[in-house]
Amino acid sequence: MKFSKKDAFTIPNILTYVRLLCLPFFLWMMFAYYADPSRGEYLWAGFGLFVFASATDIADGWIARHFNMVSDIGKVLDPVADKLLQCFAMLTLGIIGNMHWAFIGIIIFKEIFIGVTSKYFMRASKRQVEQMANKWGKAAAFTNFIGITLAFLVDLHEAVYYVDLVILISGSVLAVIAAVQYTYKYEKSLLRYKRSGILDELDPNGEPLGELTLEELKVKYGLAEPSEAKNDQSADGAAEAGSAHGEDHDGGERNE
Repeated sequence: MKFSKKDAFTIPNILTYVRLLCLPFFLWMMFAYYADPSRGEYLWAGFGLFVFASATDIADGWIARHFNMVSDIGKVLDPVADKLLQCFAMLTLGIIGNMHWAFIGIIIFKEIFIGVTSKYFMRASKRQVEQMANKWGKAAAFTNFIGITLAFLVDLHEAVYYVDLVILISGSVLAVIAAVQYTYKYEKSLLRYKRSGILDELDPNGEPLGELTLEELKVKYGLAEPSEAKNDQSADGAAEAGSAHGEDHDGGERNE
């Protein structure tokens, strides 16, 4: 990954910085409510800040993809900001009694498990197997976001509590399925690369040790068809040509 000063101040990354800056204020509001539950305005302020911060997450992802502003800085900071917001919200909701600790434990354990195992698979495969979102992970993230949002409102009506309970149970089940899917998918991909023998010709960062390009090595070891490698090389050439004409190419999409 390459970090540049130009990428540091793109609109998506500025929105990510705003989300990170919201975190200490969010914690202050939630603990102020915990210290004095009669001050309901603190809970509502925390809820509003959570919704605002979540909106910046949606906005920065949409802008980055649609205006070609994806950057390596964003790829690192965006998921960190997302996970911190989610974890802080769940932990404080658990402390004030609005969310059961069982759900908090399952969701946080899943995130830690995915983070640790993805790093392992990326290192073991010399960066050939990298974390990517799947449908189960996206479904779990969306369901748990709804569950966390409703947890702020459970005191409004008993029905909200039971609806939120069902959503959190569903989100927890989806989170477990996603973790199993991630592990199976990455283990299968890692075994494929190990059995092919290509890893012996790559350095720890996934760069070829010899004269052949990575795409050519994948063809050599049966991991890609010649046409795929040719298309990859053509795409790289087009990107280089675009850069030579002053076009801005910041990289691929961020994981969500």
